[in-house]
Amino acid sequence: MGWIFFAIALVIVARSPLGLALAHRIRYGVAVEGGSGVRFEEFAGQVNQELTALRAEMTELAERLDFAERSLLQLRRADALPQGRRAEHEAGPT
Repeated sequence: MGWIFFAIALVIVARSPLGLALAHRIRYGVAVEGGSGVRFEEFAGQVNQELTALRAEMTELAERLDFAERSLLQLRRADALPQGRRAEHEAGPT
């Protein structure tokens, strides 16, 4: 008698949208249009766009860091010459 309830439940589930989608998936091996495959493609596209934006931002930051390093190096070189001359004058002739 229990198998009759199981068979009825199986028929009800098979006729539901979930059962039809499962049957389509088994039959054709692809997701139903508008299913999770489409949502995944949209999500992958968004992630790709964000990754591209992050790469551009990282490139810009690398350029700024390079400019800052070169500027700092120029300031240190400019400061190094006058300090060297002062040290020679303060020490006096040897």
